[in-house]
Amino acid sequence: MIEFYLLIAFDILCLFCSAIFFWSTFIVLIGLVKPMHRYARAERKLKFVVLVCARNEERVIKLPVKSVLMSKYPTNLREVIVLADNCTDRTAERAREAGATVWEKTTPSHGKGDVLEWGINRLQAERPDAEAIAVFDADNSCGDNWFDAVNDALNDGESVVTGRRGSSNARANTISGWYTIYWLMMNELSNRVRTNLGLSGKLTGTGFAFLTSLIKESGWSTHTLVEDVEFTVQTNIRGGRVGYVADADYIDEQPVDFLHSWRQLRRWTTGGWQIVHGYFFPWLRQLMKTPSIRLFDSFFAIMTGMSVAFILLFNVAGFVWRLCRDHADQGAFALFFGVFGFLFIMGWFTAIAAVALSPDKRRPSWKAIVTYPFFSLILSAAVLYTRLFPTRTWKPIPHGTTEAE
Repeated sequence: MIEFYLLIAFDILCLFCSAIFFWSTFIVLIGLVKPMHRYARAERKLKFVVLVCARNEERVIKLPVKSVLMSKYPTNLREVIVLADNCTDRTAERAREAGATVWEKTTPSHGKGDVLEWGINRLQAERPDAEAIAVFDADNSCGDNWFDAVNDALNDGESVVTGRRGSSNARANTISGWYTIYWLMMNELSNRVRTNLGLSGKLTGTGFAFLTSLIKESGWSTHTLVEDVEFTVQTNIRGGRVGYVADADYIDEQPVDFLHSWRQLRRWTTGGWQIVHGYFFPWLRQLMKTPSIRLFDSFFAIMTGMSVAFILLFNVAGFVWRLCRDHADQGAFALFFGVFGFLFIMGWFTAIAAVALSPDKRRPSWKAIVTYPFFSLILSAAVLYTRLFPTRTWKPIPHGTTEAE
């Protein structure tokens, strides 16, 4: 009897995680039916300050600085400030050569969130006329139209927006191809569809902007390893959303080796667990106080990747239990391989759909598309691994290791 109830418990947990997964699938399907959300052209031009967080990025730091300064936006309404975080190389020197203002941080940092908090606090004191803050990484390059497109969105009712992320090294190898597909999926099958439906997208670490009025009183205050997701959740709980601006395109460099990829995925998933621990109950209280589909979806969107990991875990656990107890009949084998087969098919379908829907010409190889479900398995493994062995310290990913395409 106990065995029976354990198997039922496994199946119920798997069903719950499947509900989260299918909710996101439902959102994708109805969101794609709606036409692309477009923002009205704004006459008013906001004054932007661009913050670039950098630690020992002398090889690439000129990329974001020059791309911002060469954009079409009025020169007197944009300034680039490089936040040189405890750099021991020539990052600060090269950033100044490219035309940026450089603020050098010498106190200890526990992650990008710390650097942003330090920089934004100083910015609020020294640049009180700044109307919007944009955040880029040291390996980014933004399109000529990025600021105009973001300016339109921020003047059309949005307070936080993210651009369309692409890869500078999409075809470097299979790993960079996997990341390229992942970002195309975030663009086309998450942020785009949710903005179309009036829901909230999600910040992805870089290429985003927000009105300074949003943090005028509270400042920037994030404490997890995923400051972008944390700021997204804070915005959602306050009643706001993240809007997706498809015309605000930018590119960055993807990891090309498994070691750095695994390090990054561990940081992402550790941060995801920190978000669940720190914000689930505040989110739930706010949802009970002011129910809305937008707020409901905002947390489920974050938990979709976790749900896939636990679907796989419960599927394997249930199958192993049946094997050990000699209950592994034909139906058990069909269920076990059926779950894996379904997730592989969904991985291929979403990868192909994301690539097909994207206007980006920097496309991954077919090898990356065909093997993309294995990236999902690796990401799921990171979710489960960091539940037991979380990442304790933030480590930067080296940039400038591959040629831009």
